[in-house]
Amino acid sequence: MGIGISTFTEVVGAGPSKDFDILGIKMFDSAEIRVHPTGKAIARFGTKSQGQGHETTYAQIVAEELGIPMEHIQVEEGDTDTAPYGLGTYASRSTPTAGAAAAMAARKLRDKAKKIAAYLLEVSEEDLEWEPGKFFVKGAPEKAKSIQEIVFASYTNHPQGMEAGFEATHYYDPPNLTFPSGAYICVVDVDPETCHIKIRRFVAIDDCGNIINPMIVQGQVHGGLTQGLAPAMYEELIYDEAGNILNGTFMDYLVPTAVESPSWETGHTVTPSPHHPIGAKGVGESPTVGAPPAIVNAIVDAVSHLGIKHLEIPVTPYKLFKELKAVGYFK
Repeated sequence: MGIGISTFTEVVGAGPSKDFDILGIKMFDSAEIRVHPTGKAIARFGTKSQGQGHETTYAQIVAEELGIPMEHIQVEEGDTDTAPYGLGTYASRSTPTAGAAAAMAARKLRDKAKKIAAYLLEVSEEDLEWEPGKFFVKGAPEKAKSIQEIVFASYTNHPQGMEAGFEATHYYDPPNLTFPSGAYICVVDVDPETCHIKIRRFVAIDDCGNIINPMIVQGQVHGGLTQGLAPAMYEELIYDEAGNILNGTFMDYLVPTAVESPSWETGHTVTPSPHHPIGAKGVGESPTVGAPPAIVNAIVDAVSHLGIKHLEIPVTPYKLFKELKAVGYFK
């Protein structure tokens, strides 16, 4: 049996224009929110989900900021005919950049909503308080206007001189990257005769700041841990002396599935990002950073009493057999 530990701090959320560009184009991202007179909204983004659940996450952000029911918010991504400028989904940057843009665009709308509510209630803006879904007069909560009433008024009865409609776009240029971190512990059993490696337990504690949707984050962590398992124990391109790939099909190149994966145990600590408008950080790639060293450290620990201090990844049973034979374990 061996126990392995890894800790990490990752750097994600590519976007600060002072530091990042692609062919001279700055890497900030954007969000456009439009609320129709019916109170239903559409939010457009320059990112594109590949299974991360952006439709849910972005809708939750807008719903939280404006008090519009989440099911009334349509999220649209990746259509370059309609979407605002954005540099896409990679490097765990969607929530750090586009998610922040969504919050900021929604706050612009909330500022406009406050002006309209003050006009409708015939009070000053300073006399109003906000709770998700409505503005009300301080000390008189019965005097209130819902976000739906305010939106409708923006098309029918808004203050003189105010631009009609209820929509906003925000281009978010992050002041800094985000820094998710984590601590992982892995316990493995190595069969002393076959060199078969079995993960007995794997506990992953991640810190991705304020969590918008716990189920989505847990799904990302589970997927990332399985992806981190791959280079630790399975995935490898093997070449012959002439440089030909010997395992060029998925019949010969093993991508781990639920069959090979252990039951991941996950948890979270929360350290909000100090410069993100909702304190969130990226998380999608964190497990791929922390999982491989935790697994390999556990395997090394299991055989360290034989003088083995290092193993090249992926650590397969055959590779481990050769290492054990080299130190005289197998005669």
